Parts: sequence; C-alpha cells; structure tokens
Amino acid sequence: MSKMSKAIAVLGVVAGLGVAALPLSTYAAPGDEGTYSQSTSVQVQTKVEGAISISTNIDTIGAGTDQKYIDLGELMPGGVTNEMADALEVTVNSNEKAVDYNLYINGLNGETAMKGLATGATIPTGANIVAGTSAWGYATDDDSYAAYKEIPATATKVNTAKLTTAQNGGTGDFVKTSSFKFKASASNNQTPDTYQGTVVFTATVE
Repeated sequence: MSKMSKAIAVLGVVAGLGVAALPLSTYAAPGDEGTYSQSTSVQVQTKVEGAISISTNIDTIGAGTDQKYIDLGELMPGGVTNEMADALEVTVNSNEKAVDYNLYINGLNGETAMKGLATGATIPTGANIVAGTSAWGYATDDDSYAAYKEIPATATKVNTAKLTTAQNGGTGDFVKTSSFKFKASASNNQTPDTYQGTVVFTATVE
C-alpha cells in the first residue's frame, strides 16, 4: 500500500470514531432554538358501515322450550288449527337510525306446501284456511291477524318500515319487530301424518 493510501485509511478510521463518539445532546429536536425543520402529515381513516341483522323468538314461543319449530297442535280431518297463542316475532336490528328496510317472506327453496314426514303427502298453501279444505298460510300484526295469506314461492315484501326505536334508552341498536301467526286446515280425507313447511324471512336495506 502506498503512503497516500495509508494516510487515507488512517483518516477514515479517525473520522468514523469521531462520529460515533458524538453525544446525543448535540442533536437538535424540532422546535429547538436555532433549528430549521419541515413537517408533513398523514391522515389514517376507516369507515364503519351500516349493517342489519335479523332474528326471531322461535326459542321462546309456544311451550317456552328450546324447540326450533312452531307447533300448531293437532289438526283433525276436516278441521282447523287453533289460533297461535304467541306470535312469531321477527326482529331487525341496525347500528344506524332511520334506515329504510324491507322484510320479505317465502317458502324455502320455492317449496310452499307442508309435507308429511312419513308419507310425503302435502297440505298446499292458501289464503282460504277453513274447515274441510287443506291449506296453510300466515297473517301479520299489520292487520291484527285478520286475513291469512298464502306462502309465496319467491321472496315477497311483507312490509316497509324505518328502524327508529332505540334500545337501552336511546343508545345501541335500532330495532323493528314484526309479528306473524300461522294456521292450517285439513280436508276430510287428508292423509294422516305430521306435516312441516319451512318459511324464510329476509331483511334488506334500501
């Protein structure tokens, strides 16, 4: 290595040691007297979306047991089931006040008849639920359960409402509850069996 190369190498080591040995107090902080600084800012954002949920009181109506179905009781040939003592309540919740929403009803997978679990015989849906006719349908609290309607095969609007009732004294979710009752009747020659039908409720935000 030449003399010039050696000198450069030694100077490099000395300079490095000098930088490393500087105390932290020699670094100026923003705002200190005699300092010059520039700043930039960044905003961080997130959005909480409006949302709805839907639930029923299926676990508590009727006998008050944890059953997952509505029991209309015994249906005699040529007869009509009794009026449901407790209505099925369908509750829609939202985290946003005064949301316009629609509630729909339909038979599961387009099936609208009640089917016999053992025989496969059916009780068709219909609005004319009277003794001597095989039919079943639903009524709502909108008309005090006065008129029964047939179960639609595709999602059909039941009502339109705003979620304006707040829980917990004005805080928390906003709720709207709609109530339903079901009834069935049988012809004189309806096949003996236990019949079941499945109804789907859907809530959508407008």
